[in-house]
Amino acid sequence: MRLVTGALILALISPVAFAAKLYRFKVEGQVILKDHVPPEYAQMGYQILNDQGLVIKKVEPAPTASELAAIAAVKAIKEARLERIRTRREADQALLRVYSKPADVERARQRSVDDIDGYVGLQQRRILDFTDKLERAQGRAANQERAGADVPVEMRLEIAQLQKQIRESHANIKIRKTEKIDSTKRFASEYARMLLLLKYPPGTLESDIPIEDDVTF
Repeated sequence: MRLVTGALILALISPVAFAAKLYRFKVEGQVILKDHVPPEYAQMGYQILNDQGLVIKKVEPAPTASELAAIAAVKAIKEARLERIRTRREADQALLRVYSKPADVERARQRSVDDIDGYVGLQQRRILDFTDKLERAQGRAANQERAGADVPVEMRLEIAQLQKQIRESHANIKIRKTEKIDSTKRFASEYARMLLLLKYPPGTLESDIPIEDDVTF
């Protein structure tokens, strides 16, 4: 069928032709009416007319490559958000299995602090004890040297062992003090989250919380 422009369509389309649906689309700015849409033009979008010449359906043009990329980007953002919500919900539910209210977090924090402080205190007492023993051992070794005698191997090993134990105790104290700092931050975060969970359901993202309700430490 020869392509016909809009200006001549009423004169050239017979009443029989109007009994079927017509498809209206544009090719290089010209309006075309046909009883079908050629495949090469289908992606450009078109309108379907009834036998009265009225539009009964409009098919939008297929998205361009840039539009498809934009759609994909929006979809990726939505999927990433859903994944963050899922991860946040799992973390919240795990938190609620451990604590029932914010005060529980504070009690757990205090127990942790007491435990670490107790351990540090023990290590400090050990250091004092080892240091006292080391000083006495070193004194005995100095007496041996002043007397012109060699320091016995056992005495040298004792001194080396005491020095090692002192170093280890200092290292243990440093480790536990670091743990105390890290656990304090973790408990503060958990406490803040428990406060929010009193008002918001598990899985609520920080970005969805009004500024006035955002509790941070």
